[in-house]
Amino acid sequence: MYMSDRNALQYASRIILVLVPFFSSLFSTWSWIVEMLLLFAIFVHAQGSGLRLTRILLFAGYLAAIVPVGGDFLGRVGFAPWAGILYIELKDRRFNTSQSMFWSLVFIALISALPVIQVVQAALQPKVLQDTIRQVIDYSQQQDILATLEKQGMTSSDLEGFLNSTLPVYYQLLPAIAGIIGMLEFGFSYFIFRYGFKNEQSITPFLLWHLPWYAVWVAIIGLAAYLGGDYLGKGAIEITGLNLIVMMAAICFILGFSCTAFFVRHPKMPRLLAIVLIFAGVFFPFFVLLGLVIIGLFDLVFDFRRIPEKIEEGKQ
Repeated sequence: MYMSDRNALQYASRIILVLVPFFSSLFSTWSWIVEMLLLFAIFVHAQGSGLRLTRILLFAGYLAAIVPVGGDFLGRVGFAPWAGILYIELKDRRFNTSQSMFWSLVFIALISALPVIQVVQAALQPKVLQDTIRQVIDYSQQQDILATLEKQGMTSSDLEGFLNSTLPVYYQLLPAIAGIIGMLEFGFSYFIFRYGFKNEQSITPFLLWHLPWYAVWVAIIGLAAYLGGDYLGKGAIEITGLNLIVMMAAICFILGFSCTAFFVRHPKMPRLLAIVLIFAGVFFPFFVLLGLVIIGLFDLVFDFRRIPEKIEEGKQ
């Protein structure tokens, strides 16, 4: 009996949805690669077999993942693939692409960042922090890294001072880092799927990537929490605000890049501007990065490109 490529892909995605969570839990190999594979399988299977069966198969896979680890289930697996279910659900409910993408990114950032909070709380304890700094310095001495730094003028006390100032910030930003990684997983899986099936569906060009205007409220809430937490001396609120700002900055960078590319490609835009931007990106990368973030942030409010919804949805 002949099996078409489409049917083979559907059966393969069903096997992935059910068995990959089980084996990843069994062998403790759950990672971003596993989550991207599951996300891709969700998009493929839902396109051919619908959301209901896809949801059932993914739920069965997570139930199977409980078997090897029992009560340690929550600490051994990630729930990022469920953002794919949410995205398809929103699209089925007539949300446009930008709205569905925004809420899916919010969801995956949240479920990626929440498990890290407990790690951050433990790592920021003064005794734990000092032990970590001492371990880093000892490791640097053992690997002759410290000797190399001393030749460049940095002493052991200088390194300790540097770690004292930067390591807490690193731990504070761990939820944002986890959230950004989760959003990248979702984005890459989604666009690999879209480009893999570009003959069967329309694709929104990168120049037209956009999010709904109310996404700017994430940045506003983050800034308010950061400033308010600092003023009130509430460290938890301040760190929450800082993480929201960083995650939103990552999103705005991509939107700013898309917006800038749109205008650079515009027929009426002078070619000299593109040369100036390339020159600035090479010699002043920090300012270009900051500028793209600002452009992306304000594009949410002012919609510089004036993208009609029918074009944004790839209908024209």
